[in-house]
Amino acid sequence: MSASNMSEVAAKTLGSANSYAVYTDQFDPSQLNPMPRALARGDWGIKGDEFVGYDTWHCHEATFLLDNGLPMAGTLKIVCPASSEFMVESKSFKLYLNTFDMCKMGATIPQAIENYENQVAKDIGACIGAEVKVAFFREGEQKMFEGDPGAFYVDMLRLIGNKELEAMEITDYAAKESHFTITPGAGSEDLFVMTNILRSRCRHTKQKDTGAAYFRIITKTGTVDLKSLLKEVISLREVNEFHEFCSEKLFTNIMKHPDVEDCVVMLLYARRGSLDINPVRASKEYLIPRELIDTGFYTKKAMGQ
Repeated sequence: MSASNMSEVAAKTLGSANSYAVYTDQFDPSQLNPMPRALARGDWGIKGDEFVGYDTWHCHEATFLLDNGLPMAGTLKIVCPASSEFMVESKSFKLYLNTFDMCKMGATIPQAIENYENQVAKDIGACIGAEVKVAFFREGEQKMFEGDPGAFYVDMLRLIGNKELEAMEITDYAAKESHFTITPGAGSEDLFVMTNILRSRCRHTKQKDTGAAYFRIITKTGTVDLKSLLKEVISLREVNEFHEFCSEKLFTNIMKHPDVEDCVVMLLYARRGSLDINPVRASKEYLIPRELIDTGFYTKKAMGQ
């Protein structure tokens, strides 16, 4: 099937890219649409003084950049008082949060997170006319597969450490080059790592797709350069491609290295409209965790999914 035919087939259900794509490096509070609570309450004879309450939101695809281009990803929790004059229309809330995806929020990880939380709190507070509480949670779920020898897939960001992460230079978001390298050394390595900063775009609609990438990499000799593997994942950030082919691109880039013996790549994408896709590609069948492909097990998700 040619690329043009692929687009024609996808267009039957996915519609136009104009409805989804957001390309900006500046957060944009003008996307927010305030809705008067009194209008809906009036229809039901509710004044709003009959109760106390809050609206608690979770954005499971919250993401932004450090000044060096490194992505942060996790879950953003927002708490709004039900006593506010306005509430936020949900689609406009999503569009607003999406404008942070390629926005640089600070030089260090703590600073960027604080700036992100403060900016969202400020903008949502201005929209609804009340004080808003915001917190960003970045820790991923490590233990995914109980029966797998690598039941714990350690977060690469944690292994690399904040200082080295903040010193990295990230410029490739379109998979323009291969980044994966291995540091020479005696002996082999059996590595189990993950990261929740996975992001790509739908090949047809260009809407963003986020999730977590899990890797098991067995080397013939030497150790995997974790920063190079992280750059491979980050390079998909503005790539327009279906999930299945993103996993295949990562897998083939890793397996091309002469010092790699075996590899498995699992991309656990976030739910969209109640449906998610979790492509797995491996050099050998036994490397695939049974829990992922056995319908007798529920697949766990990382923070941000």
